[in-house]
Amino acid sequence: MRKIYLYVISTFLILTGVGGWIASTTQARVEVPTRAETMDSSQATVNTRDLPSEHFTDYTFVFN
Repeated sequence: MRKIYLYVISTFLILTGVGGWIASTTQARVEVPTRAETMDSSQATVNTRDLPSEHFTDYTFVFN
């Protein structure tokens, strides 16, 4: 009896999933992006000051 219920429930879930997949629309609405201002990368690198820096100790060739 349990196997019959398991079979019915799994069949129902599979059919529900397939029906939802068929009913879903594939035409997604995509907003057209507005024209953004272009950024001059050379000016961005020139005007950067006081950025935090990290120091890494290289232990690649340490032989003791």
